[in-house]
Formats: sequence, structure tokens, C-alpha cells
Amino acid sequence: MKQSIGNVGVLNLLNATEQSVQAYEKIGNVGLVLYRSGQSHLLAALKIGNIGKTVEVPDHYSYYNGTLEIDSDYLDSIDEPVKMVLNGMLIFAHDVRPEQLSKGLLEIIVNGEIYAPAKLAGQVSQQFPEGSREVKVYEGAPPRLENGSITLSNAFLEAAEEPVHLVVNGMLTIPKDIDAALFNEKIKKIAINGMVSVHEEQETLLHRKMDSAPNGVIEVIPAGYRVLKGALRINSRSIKSFRNEKLMTKKPIIFEADVPREALENSISRIDSKSFIVCSDEIEDLIYEKLERLETEVLSYTNRFILIEGEEHWSNSQFASLQEPASLIVDGTLRIDEDVTDETIMNKVETLDIFGEVQVASADIKGALQRKIRANAGQIVLTEEKEAEGKPQESNNIGELAL
Repeated sequence: MKQSIGNVGVLNLLNATEQSVQAYEKIGNVGLVLYRSGQSHLLAALKIGNIGKTVEVPDHYSYYNGTLEIDSDYLDSIDEPVKMVLNGMLIFAHDVRPEQLSKGLLEIIVNGEIYAPAKLAGQVSQQFPEGSREVKVYEGAPPRLENGSITLSNAFLEAAEEPVHLVVNGMLTIPKDIDAALFNEKIKKIAINGMVSVHEEQETLLHRKMDSAPNGVIEVIPAGYRVLKGALRINSRSIKSFRNEKLMTKKPIIFEADVPREALENSISRIDSKSFIVCSDEIEDLIYEKLERLETEVLSYTNRFILIEGEEHWSNSQFASLQEPASLIVDGTLRIDEDVTDETIMNKVETLDIFGEVQVASADIKGALQRKIRANAGQIVLTEEKEAEGKPQESNNIGELAL
């Protein structure tokens, strides 16, 4: 069974074979591909989205992904050339002497950043010219590297004994309650390889600490907005907890049928959504008035709605048990059994919104469902075709994938 992989930071083909490559159905976007001479045909055999860059690793060169720190003791300990392709960060310590580098024992191709004290910057730039690299000068303590997701809290800042040169590979979140004075005191510089989320009120603080734009995306949360971390269901009771709020989210917002117009008017002023919103047709017009993004899908229902988020199997009896036609919203996988008839679909499904996948047993049922589709960001597939091709094993985004 072949695998399907999300986005990959580094695709490592250095030890790949034709057999290992054939195990993958598809791979999303790839930031960097590493390969050796004679392996380009393996890359062509893979179904990949966009590729940021490719690097051919010379024979007898090793590969390292991450941060490599070079100090004086390390240079004294080696007596043979170190040949390496480095994807990440190369840091030279303050105690490294120019004559140690002049021995030429470091043969490193850097894809990333090189940090060096001012006394070494020129020499380092000349000795490591290959690769896609940028030489940066630092003073005081070497840069502090954080991988993954980090929230820059006040406690983090208070724990720093001296100003920090922070380098983040991943996601940096600057919360609304960050202490501006403490931030200015304890952060010397910030470099981002990935994404940074910052409230509009703190955006100026961030830019003052950055020498250049991030290698990625800055997400600015508008002033006054409340960011929702997950899907939100709102009913006539829970809506009372909102006070003319502005909501920002990447997940669905679901308004139950008992939410009255007046309560909605007074509780939520604006909605900035990159997902979809479910509401009764009684308040649909109000929802549209509050949207920041015209492209946000608003899925209204007349009688009732059913949201399918995981994987569910529905038989004819389940559809028949519905007392009135329902709006189906598929955000996961819905498998419709063989005993379901097209007449049942026509009588029991009011509308169908697909953000995931619907699997059906026959072309007749597929045709009946297609007549009910309102929003279609997913797909309807025949079960026999799905089983014949073999459902690929799916994996989330991966930092490094070695085939």
C-alpha cells in the first residue's frame, strides 16, 4: 500500500533506490531535495508538488540537517577534512581563531545561515562560498535556535540572563500580553524561518528586532480580535458570553438553530474566517454582514444539519430515520452503504457540502448526490474504484523524509 505524504521540508534521496521511491503515491510541496549524481531519475519518478530547490551532494560528503556549532576545541580535535552538506545553521564560536580556519579542514556546503563573530566574518565568507547561504555577524552570546512551535512568553524573557539573538525554525507566536519593555530589553534580534503570528499592537516591536523580512509569513492579528484555536459551536446560552466581539479563526464556526437574531447582533461584531460557517437560514444575512472575507463559505440550513468530521458509514435505515430532510456537511469521510437508494437521497438530503470525501457504491447514488451539492471542496468517489486503487497511507507534514 503506497503512502501519501503532506509537505516535506527536506526530501533526502541520498540512499534512495527505485524500490524505496515506488512506495510513495504522492508528496506535497518540498522545500529542499538532496540527491547524488545519477539519482535525478528517482526524483522524476515521484509525484511531487512544487520544489523549492535541489542540491547535488558530492561523493564522499556526509549530510547534516540542523544546527552545527564550531568552537576552538573541535577544530583542534580534527586532523582530516570534514566534508559535509549542512541544511540549517552553522555557528562559529567566539574562541575560534583565524589560523584554525586557515588549515582548510572544514569543507562545508551550507544551505541556510552562517553566524560568525565580526573578527571571522570576512574569512568565513571566503572559505565557505558554496551553497545557498548567508553570512551574518553576531555580538555577545551566539544565536539561540528554537525549532518547531514556540510562544514568546514573559516568563521566557525573564529567564534570559542577557539579550537573546533568537532564531526560530518553525512557528513563533507573540501573545497580546507580552511585556513591551521586557521584550525590548531581552530580545536583541529575531530571525524567522517559517511563520510568525503577532497581534497588531505588537507588530512594531517585532519589526524593530528584525534585520530583514522573515523567510516565511507574518500573520498579523488585527487589533481587538479574539483568535479561536479550534472549532466553535455557539448556542442560545453560550452566545451570552460574547460581548460585541471580533472573532478570527481557521476552524469552523457552528451556530445552532436556537441562536436568536438579536443575541447575534449584540454579541459578535465581526468574523474573520478561513474556514466555513454553519448557521440557520434565519440568521444567514446577519452572518454575511459580519464577514471580513467574502470568500468564506456560509452554509445555511432550513431544518437541521449534520456535520461529519471523522469517518462514518451510513445505511439506508439511517437516512430513513431522519424525520425531515437534512443538510449534510462532510468535513471528513462519509461512506454510503450499498442498500441506500437514489430515492432516499432525494428525499432525505436537503443539501450536501463536501470538504472531505464521500464514498458511494454506485454511479446512480453519485449522480443523486451531485444534484444536492452546494459547496464542493472535496470529492465523491465510487467505493470499488477506491478499493481497487488501494487507499494510500496518509502522513502529515514532515520536516525531513529519507527514502
